[in-house]
Amino acid sequence: MLLSRSIFLQLIGPFLLALGILTFILSMETVYRLIHLIVERGVSIFSVGMMLLYRLPQFLSVTFPLAIVVACVVLMVRLSTDNEIYAMNAMGISLWEIGLPIFLFGIIAAALASTITLWLQPAGYAAYEEEKLRFLKTQTTKTIQPLVLNYDFSGKVLHVQDKNKNEDLSGVFITDRELTHSSMVTLSERGRIKIRERERDLVLHLEDGLIHLQGSTENYRTIAFEQFHYIFRPPQIVPTKKDGHIWGASTESLLQDSSHSSKMELFLRLTTPWACAAFAVAMVPLGLINLRRGRSGAYLRALILVMTYYILWMGAKEMTLNMNYQPYVLWMPPLLILLFGLYSLYKSNLLLQNIFDILNSFGKTRSSPK
Repeated sequence: MLLSRSIFLQLIGPFLLALGILTFILSMETVYRLIHLIVERGVSIFSVGMMLLYRLPQFLSVTFPLAIVVACVVLMVRLSTDNEIYAMNAMGISLWEIGLPIFLFGIIAAALASTITLWLQPAGYAAYEEEKLRFLKTQTTKTIQPLVLNYDFSGKVLHVQDKNKNEDLSGVFITDRELTHSSMVTLSERGRIKIRERERDLVLHLEDGLIHLQGSTENYRTIAFEQFHYIFRPPQIVPTKKDGHIWGASTESLLQDSSHSSKMELFLRLTTPWACAAFAVAMVPLGLINLRRGRSGAYLRALILVMTYYILWMGAKEMTLNMNYQPYVLWMPPLLILLFGLYSLYKSNLLLQNIFDILNSFGKTRSSPK
């Protein structure tokens, strides 16, 4: 009991340290872009801090399994280096008993990660989108200044002659940033920018204007209009890669939706956290080192294990997304890592070399007299 408690407590420090460092590294690009908002656009630190906080569950869902790998390999290397593993084996304590608190730690981490992926991550992403939309409402018109070319909108350049206190624009000019023969140049007496919350895009309402079109050197046209709605995507403040995920949908809504994409997202949220438990099992035997060969072998095995898992994960996701396999295939990566961990643990515990030694040990066990 004391041994299990000691091993369990020794995992907490490396896990939290690895979790903090990995999360910080993963969030560096987002932090950089949010700092850019403070410097260039004058956004309040509180708003930027809230946007980063809303993105935090997404980062943690990725770094939790990696932190488990780091914590386990650090602990097992230390126990091997200090000869504590050999001392415990000499006392009759098997590798299974040594690994029991590590397995428990992995299961607890998987439960916490499930809480993040099932509830905190979708809620955080939905709140992030709402905060970004609120930011667009307050900042988009502020960045449009009279007599200043505005390049906030992807591929477009906007120029206005004047803007009043109600954010109404006058003397509007908008066209492509790089002019070609097919570019459309729009001039308007009046305009106003609005945001459609449902579509999450910007609409430039123009009145009393003229559109200039030139299909070729011999074909030039002008189109007069009383009202014209120019729809375009908002400025890319902090780009979000959705990659097939329904990030903002709640888990409850996914349970009620029978579409393939909803099932895939639900299974991704269910299966990804259990990589923590699978890694905890696999890293017990993989973390053992031979003092003559040094510690690098354990860290290399840990790296190979992580790479193998994510290759399997991407393959399973590709099969589900593009080959119309059932989402159950997403359970394959953690289950394969778990089976490999149990195999390696059994082999290391009995000091067996390969699968044939394991089969021989089973044969001797079955043939031994009772």
